[in-house]
Amino acid sequence: MQGQSIDPPKMNTHVSITVPEEQQRGPRALLARMRNRNLHRRIGERMKENLLLILLLGSVIMGCCVGFAVRAIAGSMTKRDVMYLMFPGEMLMRMLKMLILPLVVSSLIAGIAGLDAGTCGKMGLRTICYFAVTTVCAVILGIIMTYIMGPGTNSDKKHIPRYGKAAQINAVDTFMDLI
Repeated sequence: MQGQSIDPPKMNTHVSITVPEEQQRGPRALLARMRNRNLHRRIGERMKENLLLILLLGSVIMGCCVGFAVRAIAGSMTKRDVMYLMFPGEMLMRMLKMLILPLVVSSLIAGIAGLDAGTCGKMGLRTICYFAVTTVCAVILGIIMTYIMGPGTNSDKKHIPRYGKAAQINAVDTFMDLI
């Protein structure tokens, strides 16, 4: 043991540094990747801002495609199938009609509330006069058109059957009538 020398343990003195892949390609590649990230982020933000418009346009396009597809197979549809197909659209139209009157009345009330008394009185008088004149014109036009066309004068009441066949009624028809 005296003659043997003790060597210190060998250590790895080599240091390795990992460089990100973007920097290995050079500064131009790094700038291009940063621009792409910013571009993707801006596109995403714009799409979020216009999400309602994008969904609306997509729905219109999808509705047109479904309409063309249904039109292509409409020859093989029965009256009942057409009635079932028209039901959701009819419900939508009824709901829209139900919303129109309250919306118009509330907007009129909000508009009148913002006016002063003098302006409101003048506008109210003009509105009543306009309503009365248009109603009188509509009644006169209706009476004139009734005399010109004479509805029901050429009908042959002798050939109308007094007794008919009862219609077949389904539970689905009753349910759709209730709605």
